[in-house]
Amino acid sequence: MKLNSKRLAVAGLGLFTIFLLIGLTEITAASRQVKSKSSSARADDLFKTNCARCHGADGRGDTPLGHTYNSPDFTDSEWWQKHSDITGTRSLVSIVTKGKGGMPGFGKKLKNSDIKLLVTYVRRFRPK
Repeated sequence: MKLNSKRLAVAGLGLFTIFLLIGLTEITAASRQVKSKSSSARADDLFKTNCARCHGADGRGDTPLGHTYNSPDFTDSEWWQKHSDITGTRSLVSIVTKGKGGMPGFGKKLKNSDIKLLVTYVRRFRPK
């Protein structure tokens, strides 16, 4: 009788462990989705707050300040090809951090992780 009780206890503990691991896996996956959505929302907010007045919400640079400062059209594949020397991640991070031409640097205003989010966000305008 004691042997069956021990087996039941071990089996119950095993089942509990399996359900716990499944639950943790699902929680981790859900957490990644929320983090991904929050990173995307954060990048969108950063772009709208810091970049859109010159580069336009659509990345075309078709704004009064964009015309004043000759902002690039990030949706133009020719622009990406013509400026391939500065469109690498490292170069774009440097440009956003230090500024270039009429564009101010954001290195003192934004965290490096936010600048990287912005670079990733800008790349989404690039035509496939």
